[in-house]
Amino acid sequence: MHKKYKAFTLVELLIVMGILIILIAIGVLVGRFAIQRGQDVKHRDAARNLYAALVKYKIDNKRYPELGGLIEEEFFAYALGFNGTPDQHILKSYLEEESGFDGGGDATYYYAVDEYDGQFVLVCVSLGGIDDENNRGFYCVGDGIGYLPESTPVTGQDIGSQESGDPLSVTVRSLDDSDWLNKEGFDLSN
Repeated sequence: MHKKYKAFTLVELLIVMGILIILIAIGVLVGRFAIQRGQDVKHRDAARNLYAALVKYKIDNKRYPELGGLIEEEFFAYALGFNGTPDQHILKSYLEEESGFDGGGDATYYYAVDEYDGQFVLVCVSLGGIDDENNRGFYCVGDGIGYLPESTPVTGQDIGSQESGDPLSVTVRSLDDSDWLNKEGFDLSN
């Protein structure tokens, strides 16, 4: 009488291992996409929160804060209290007290205001890291869309990357910028 062994053959084991490797690779890709999508949502929300704080400021002061007065450059780093003196922290009190400001992962936040009478503002954020180093484009919000900057106005909320050939990416990158580092807040080493 011959014993029959019941076991997997080498081919069957290789097929199962191949399927597992494919499933793991798909899981990693989906995980990376979900993390990237989550950061995009966080950056867009942060830009909208900055715009909301600016609107509250405008309601109290009849105009948006201008560059070159109290704050000459890196507007958000000073206005939110990451640098400078208390009289420069002009937006800190307009953000939600319990949460403050969370800019998400590494990004650059851009600011433009109408120089004539301070009635239009534009807030943009890079979606691809500091200065859009990963070429993912920009998200802009504000009542200055279509008006700011005066030389070449940003005409929509979603701006492509410089690598994609979107000419407005150069315009966004020319605005006043403040670099947000995920772990440290606004980077002041520039």
